Amino acid sequence: MASPSTSTVSVLARYVCDLKSTDISDKTKRHAAMCVLDTLAAAAAGLHVSSVVAAREASMTLFGKGEVPLWFDGRQTTAAGAIFANSCAAAVLDMDDGHSEARGHPAAAVIPAVLNLAAEIGASADEVLSAIAIGYEVGIRIKAARGDHGQKGWNGQSGVWTGFCVAVATGWLLRASEEQIANSIALAGVYSPNLVATSYTKELGADVKEGIPWSAVAGYSSMILAKLGHAGFRDTLDHSPFYDSSVILHELGAGEMKIVGNYFKPYANCRHFHAALKALETVMAEHAIKPSDITSVKVYIYDYAMRLSNATQPENLTDIQYSIPYCMAIMAILGADSLMPIDESLLGRPELVSFAEKVEIVPDPEYSAIYPRMTLNRIDVFTANGTYSSPTTRPPCGPYAPMSMQELERKFRNASSKVLDERQQEDLLRAFNRLLNGEIAPLLEAIARPAAIGA
Repeated sequence: MASPSTSTVSVLARYVCDLKSTDISDKTKRHAAMCVLDTLAAAAAGLHVSSVVAAREASMTLFGKGEVPLWFDGRQTTAAGAIFANSCAAAVLDMDDGHSEARGHPAAAVIPAVLNLAAEIGASADEVLSAIAIGYEVGIRIKAARGDHGQKGWNGQSGVWTGFCVAVATGWLLRASEEQIANSIALAGVYSPNLVATSYTKELGADVKEGIPWSAVAGYSSMILAKLGHAGFRDTLDHSPFYDSSVILHELGAGEMKIVGNYFKPYANCRHFHAALKALETVMAEHAIKPSDITSVKVYIYDYAMRLSNATQPENLTDIQYSIPYCMAIMAILGADSLMPIDESLLGRPELVSFAEKVEIVPDPEYSAIYPRMTLNRIDVFTANGTYSSPTTRPPCGPYAPMSMQELERKFRNASSKVLDERQQEDLLRAFNRLLNGEIAPLLEAIARPAAIGA
């Protein structure tokens, strides 16, 4: 067993404490800034979802008044309260970014935590972008090293590990000591939500989802507790089969940081079948196929995706997010923009239900064998005039074909159009460009203003 000074937690803490903003490349910081804009797009789109409205009200009751803004709301609460509420908004519509190595979503935890703390302590733009990159780096490494140890389906939940991201990101911003950061990591490993019920429940529509907001609060709380003297289990990352410490520390500090390998979502639903959605969009466009021409569709995918709800008559927004047939119907009949974001107007539509019932999901042994290293899909579209097949397709907008800044700005405009008016959108984009040029205050001011368009 590793001693406290040589434990994996301690090595990570030493790495974090030694990092300076000047050690992080401009390319990495620019990518961190893109993650900020993507997260704000997701949070704006989710602002009026009922569970997010409830979270904002609850934050005022649970965490009290403070000086940190609830995004696009106009009210203020404490840093912990704002982290919780803003994280709920960022995560609710499954629009937030992800990382294939971690098989999860760091941004909805890290970015609310870093921006909210920055608003409280007056951190600089350079510090904010550096802290975000550092949070991704440590959290993704820990998640990639996590073992199964008998809880199938549980380890994939982002709320199990994003607390690590928040603990180190906020610790670095607060200039915590090596000892404090080590204990914050150790505490986050215990205090983050366990989410064990997600491994057996059949009720995917619940507002719990992946537990990211409470994970973010737990990570921040772990950092504050560690600064005040709380200690955690320093060997928490040194026990197989729970964690493989060699994976966590592999080439730590060498090469590009993990954040550069993330993906941004072009569709607000589960990433597992983004490739199938893109394939359907492409096949229909290339062959001028109308929705009424289609008699059936087969989606070939790895067997893990069979665990999704895949409801043909979804009852809520989360049901839509995890339904291959229904999202294929939305793509075929309404087009890609209707998936960015989704809203309740998509529920209970007979034409979507009818099309969804024509979609068959077929596990592909070859794709299953290489998942999660690669997430491949292909489709067959059957019409009265013949069958049209896609090639094997990877999800769009991954690190191999990244979303451009222009595409990300278009995503922001589309996603926020029902919450922010055109003036607010342009104000925020101007403030974002100032972030790229080293100013954080205009962006923090823009997101503190109440949304112009109500629920």
